[in-house]
Amino acid sequence: MTDFLDGVSWFRHSSIRIRRSGVEIHVDPWGVTEKGEADYILLTHPHYDNFSEEDIAKVRGPDTVVVAPASMRKQLGDVDHLLRPGDLIQLDRIDILAVPAHNREGKFHLADSGWLGYVFSLDNVTYFHAGHADLLDSMAGIRCDVAFLPCCSDYTMGPEEAVEVGEACGASVLVPLHWDDHPSGPEGVRKMAGLFSGEVVLLDRTP
Repeated sequence: MTDFLDGVSWFRHSSIRIRRSGVEIHVDPWGVTEKGEADYILLTHPHYDNFSEEDIAKVRGPDTVVVAPASMRKQLGDVDHLLRPGDLIQLDRIDILAVPAHNREGKFHLADSGWLGYVFSLDNVTYFHAGHADLLDSMAGIRCDVAFLPCCSDYTMGPEEAVEVGEACGASVLVPLHWDDHPSGPEGVRKMAGLFSGEVVLLDRTP
């Protein structure tokens, strides 16, 4: 099942890069250690650890397509696609579904912010990047092979909820995100591995 993760790299927090079938996608680039030219950059929300202009510049070339929540219009200015939850865009080599990403309560990731997670497929593998979110009812309608889920943070779902999301989505592989700066992160990841019916893969940080 881990071949679902061929070409997948993790930098920190929620920053993921996927290189597969000649396509390079970055989600929330932060802590990127090498320059490049992504085909697509997907941004989930404007918090500093998800929207780093310095890191975006490292991987954004003249032909890079940037996708972001419509509510980030002021921060981004020049952007290719501004989406709202439920929007589906069909691009040259990829279809991208925008899904809601927020907390059920609290003030950190508000439901009316329009912030996003994304579902997309490459090389017959479907990925779900949840952004920063709690367990949401809408996630039960998502189907994916790989679920990149935040966990072990004070601002997102916990490990038990992440497992529930992974099971609901039918994911074969669950990749924990946003665990690396929290004291309970390693313990939470171990808990996920003991509960999830599929495979939990803790990616090494890309040097």
